[in-house]
Amino acid sequence: MGLPRAWMRIAEAIGVDAFLTTWKFLDAEYGDVQPGEVLRIHLRRYRSYLRYQRNRVIEAQYASGKNSMEIKKHLRASLGEDVSRAHILRIARRK
Repeated sequence: MGLPRAWMRIAEAIGVDAFLTTWKFLDAEYGDVQPGEVLRIHLRRYRSYLRYQRNRVIEAQYASGKNSMEIKKHLRASLGEDVSRAHILRIARRK
């Protein structure tokens, strides 16, 4: 059918049934596309999702009373990220 390689890899990774369900959902969600046209689906980079999750970890750790050095050590150990203490405080205090 000529699906791009990325979609074929996704189907292999999650299973054909899950892929077809996803495809059907996306087609219904973007139903304003004219017949015969290509669906264009915009996703943020996966890295931005990881950054979002990291920031939630920082906020939760800070809210539980951890200081920036403890949070820094936790991020390095659990996520393999080296974030500056200043950046940790910027994220933790913005709420």
